[in-house]
Amino acid sequence: MTGNRRNLSFLCSLLFLLLTVPLFYGALRGECADQAPKNDLTKAEFFLKKFEDRLFRFRGQAFRLGYDDQEALNRIKTLKEKYPEDPAVEELFQRGRLALMKSKGDFMEITPDMLTFRENEKKLKKLFGDIADKEWKEFTEQILAGPTVLPKAFPAPDRTQVSIENIKGSYVILDEFEYPANQFIDLEREFVSVGTGARGYYFVEISNRSWLGPYEAVKRYRRLINRDFPEEGKWTLLGRVTGIEMVIPQAEKVKTVAPQWGWVVTPVAVYIPGVTFAFYDSSIEEGGSFAGEERMEEIKDPLYTVRLVPRDVGPEMLVEIFAASVKEKNYELFLDCIDPDRKKGRNALSLIRYHWDLHLERFANFYVHVTTEEAKIEAIKGFDTGTGVEDFFLDDEQKKKVKEISGEIVEQALVTTRAWDERGRQYGSPKPHYLIRRDQGRWYINNFEQPF
Repeated sequence: MTGNRRNLSFLCSLLFLLLTVPLFYGALRGECADQAPKNDLTKAEFFLKKFEDRLFRFRGQAFRLGYDDQEALNRIKTLKEKYPEDPAVEELFQRGRLALMKSKGDFMEITPDMLTFRENEKKLKKLFGDIADKEWKEFTEQILAGPTVLPKAFPAPDRTQVSIENIKGSYVILDEFEYPANQFIDLEREFVSVGTGARGYYFVEISNRSWLGPYEAVKRYRRLINRDFPEEGKWTLLGRVTGIEMVIPQAEKVKTVAPQWGWVVTPVAVYIPGVTFAFYDSSIEEGGSFAGEERMEEIKDPLYTVRLVPRDVGPEMLVEIFAASVKEKNYELFLDCIDPDRKKGRNALSLIRYHWDLHLERFANFYVHVTTEEAKIEAIKGFDTGTGVEDFFLDDEQKKKVKEISGEIVEQALVTTRAWDERGRQYGSPKPHYLIRRDQGRWYINNFEQPF
């Protein structure tokens, strides 16, 4: 009886082993099968690190995936599909997912307040356009009511039937004045032709202040009110007939058209319907102004968020004010942000206006908001106590002496900015802005040319 029990126990144990051992080895084989080969993991991570290094170099800027980036994602995808439970594969997958998202560029939320400047620009365009239409109507009504005006420009008076003495000084309105498309030089003077051989010609002389005054006013309107307005196009010109000349109305050096007779016109005003009206005024230094210019600051002032630079302004805040001055077209504030040394010299203001126009274009077309990082400040000239390890080694007398012999203290601050488009995506890479301060005075921006 005991033997039978032993045999039965042995048979039960044997049966248990026969049933459990295959399961154990099967589970062991399955566990091994779920582990990705180390060599495959190493290769995938090699390409992933290249991808991550590229992200670091682009610093938040979006970019298209290259070969290494695609290779990293493809290798990780293959591993993830084949070994979904492997922790090492999962780690690579999460890093790849993060890298792919970052390659699309950094993002931020753009609030309605950040876009207010564009709405304000629309208001200004409409307001100044209405002023221009009103003033042009009043200006021309007085002229057209007088005796010295050509009732219509075309067909132009025939020189064989009308002498210059009969129409000299008469006002004429030319609706097809196209600058600079029809610009040319002849008789050592500069003209814009209006008309054709069949209809007759007018040659508007633009080599004098009577043209430069209104034209510079149009450029100021563009710079201070409406950046979208092109500097060239087909406008309406009001002028006075002052002579008659035979010239070749062609811009090219090699002339292919015959000389033409035409009435010489001296500009008085330029009008672009719904946009602006600029006129010549010899009594002012600029030689002309645009409609509403005398009230411009009064009109624009309620739309400004910043009106002046505080004496104690910090570097980060100054860069933000600098950006706001461009967004809100506050040119005087823009100038006040710039290092006075960068405003000296005959060509300094011309260079500043050039870069002002470029800044306006970028805010109009590329980005709408700017954020700043914490400033990094260092003394680049002189000795400034309390800013470095030198304080540890020098006593008060030594510091005083070093300060005397070092002269003026000049500090430089580096403020890095990021620009964001209207969709909230970072535009381009972060940009460095260098500011300068002398003897603990106010901070000023030095490299005003730098885009945001």
